[in-house]
Formats: sequence, structure tokens, C-alpha cells
Amino acid sequence: MSNIAILWDLENVNPGGDSLFLEGLIEHAESKGRIVAARAYGNWTNPAFSKLAPSLTKRYFYLVHIPKGRKNSSDMVLVSDTLEIIRIHDHIDTFILVTGDSDFRFLVLALRRAGKIVHIVCNTQNASEDLLALADSYVDYRELVPGGNDEETGDKSSRVIEDKIIQGKGVMPPMGTEYWFQVLAEAADLMLKKKVNPGIGSVKIRMKMLNSNFNEKKLNFSHWSEFVAAAVRAGFVTIEGKGPEALVYPVPIVLTKEGPLQKAFGILLEILSELDRGNKPAFHSYRSVNSKLIEKGVHFNVLGFNQFKEFVQAAEARDLVQSQVEGLRHSVKKV
Repeated sequence: MSNIAILWDLENVNPGGDSLFLEGLIEHAESKGRIVAARAYGNWTNPAFSKLAPSLTKRYFYLVHIPKGRKNSSDMVLVSDTLEIIRIHDHIDTFILVTGDSDFRFLVLALRRAGKIVHIVCNTQNASEDLLALADSYVDYRELVPGGNDEETGDKSSRVIEDKIIQGKGVMPPMGTEYWFQVLAEAADLMLKKKVNPGIGSVKIRMKMLNSNFNEKKLNFSHWSEFVAAAVRAGFVTIEGKGPEALVYPVPIVLTKEGPLQKAFGILLEILSELDRGNKPAFHSYRSVNSKLIEKGVHFNVLGFNQFKEFVQAAEARDLVQSQVEGLRHSVKKV
């Protein structure tokens, strides 16, 4: 059984004190082995963090105080502690880093060189593609929060409606290869807008942030590079450079086309506006929003998502909506 250390940068991933993320994080860690060390780094005078402190101490987290305005100090302390763990506690072979900060790339490299396994839990809204590419696995922290899945976001008749959707009765058809080519182009475009080079390796990470269910092998491509080459031939992206340094650029005209997913996002925004009834944007439960989407012939399953909250996260990754979790209640509002 693997021995696990959890190191949590609260400044980078802060789910809020009302979230059940901590329980989800512990379950995620225990599914990979036995937790033998856990530390959380933050300014514990911050009300948002101090609210979470009692739950952390009950779970045997060691709380490391980082004074306000010393962000780089937080990074340095976490790195120093991790290197000390490697040196002194060599029985710890797996690390779960709760952060998406690009400053930790060299720490992940050091862990890999020491033969350690590294899993990352992050906020994909601000996570570094280069950091995630170095990890053995990564997951958005919202995916670890209980609730928000399809069983909790619709009534019992939703399965009947879903069958009609799959049969193509008046709704969008299942997504094919061209749909994923368009997601690739959109991923490269989003990276460029954030002034990040869309490297051939890192753009795959961004693409999976937009939809974690992407798998080129399920599309009958044996390698990622084969999928990208097919997207180039189909006219969705272009490549500049060679080898690992190659960059993937979207073909501008592709981004102007409104595909099924873009139409679904448009309907999502219309529904949120309707629920707001002319007032300023407010949070609405996943159940109510998903039910109205189904009424309009939109279902997340045929858009390439396994859960409704994945669909919401995809819209959030495009800065269209904002999600919120309070206990088991998941809600979303228009940005």
C-alpha cells in the first residue's frame, strides 16, 4: 500500500468553509493509499481559512501559517517541507499537491526524480498546463465535492428523456471526431488569450480541462500526435515548429463556427437569464437548470460529458458562468 502525503496551498485552491471538499479530498487520497502526513499552508487569520481550520485539525492536518502578503514565502515553505519529507521520510512514496501554481513545476520534477508518484488537485480555472503535464494525474477540486451529478440534478423521468435524446428525437446528435477537433482549436485559442504558448503537450491538458472525458484512443487514434495531425489535415489547427517545442494554433474561421456545444452553452445562458427574471445574476441549483435544459432538448451526455457538473465546469472554464458549492447543494450563475 502506498504511503501518502497531502500538501495543500490554500491560497491557490480555496473551496470555502461550507464545502464538503475536505471529505472528498480525504476519500480521493485514501483511494490511492494510506495518508501518513497532511499539511495545509495559508494565512490562518483569513476568515475564509480560519473557518476551515477546525475541520482540518480534526483530520490531523498540520496547519502552517503564512503571514499576509508573503505569497512567495508560502511557496518556499511548501517546497522546503516537501524536500524535507523526501529526505527524512523515505517511506512516503506518493504526494498529493493541492495547487495549480506553475511555481511548483520544479518541485514536481524533483519528486519524479526521487521516484515519487505525484497527483495534483487543482482549480482548472487558474491551473498551469505545464504543471499538470508533469503530474501522474490531476483532477479539478470540484470533481471531488460530493453531489452535483446527474442522479441529483433531475427527476426519475430524466432517464426516459435521455433515451429519446440518444435516439436523436429532436435534439443534438452525439459528438463525433470533428467536435473534438473544434475543442482542440478552442483550447489553443484560450491559451493564447491567457498569453500561454499552446505547446503540443500542454494544449492536451487544456483540452482535457474543457472536457475531462477526451480520449484520443476512443476516437481510434493510437497516439495524441496522430489526433493533432488529423486535426491539421481537417483544417481546424496548424502547427509551427517541430518535436516537443511545436506549437498548436487554431484556424480563425473554425472559432467563428457555432457547434453543438456552443449552442448548448448559449441555451444555458438563456435559461440562467430567465431564472434571474431581470434581476442581477444569482445562483440557481443544478437540478432546476438541468431540468430546463432537458426541456429544451439539451443533455450533457450527448455533449461528451458524464455528469452535469462537468458540463457546468466546461462553461466555467470558458468564463461563461460561475459555480458554487454549499454542503451538497451545487449551483451556478451567469457571469
